[in-house]
Amino acid sequence: MIYLGADKHGFKAIKIVENYLTLKKIEFTNLSVADDTQDIKLEDLIPKVTRKILESQRNKGVLICGTGVGVVIGANKIKGIRANLATEKTIAEWSVVYDNCNVLCLVGWKPNIKKIEEIVNSFLKAEYDGSEKRLQMMKTFDTWR
Repeated sequence: MIYLGADKHGFKAIKIVENYLTLKKIEFTNLSVADDTQDIKLEDLIPKVTRKILESQRNKGVLICGTGVGVVIGANKIKGIRANLATEKTIAEWSVVYDNCNVLCLVGWKPNIKKIEEIVNSFLKAEYDGSEKRLQMMKTFDTWR
């Protein structure tokens, strides 16, 4: 399952993600604001989405705010969450292949449909390469929290 979350600054971008997932028949739950006039604090949104992601290792998430930086910082404070800020499809792919990321964070300002679709597609199709060395590195990172 894919869990989506965006504040008002990410509303247009999360709608692009939602439309893409619907088109590809990928199951998702959108926990975002209802429209771009409503807002939610990131400190309320991020735990709401990440709790759902942590229910299963197969779950992934997409978080969006204006710069994307707020959601990536907040999400990475949650043990078991490995969030990236992807601005291109290669970063999205490699963050999963090499770093086993389970949350894709995107920039909400000035959304580009084609670019967002490419990034989401790369993130969702990528699989962790299974490196035990990097997995141990991630476990060490988790002890810092």
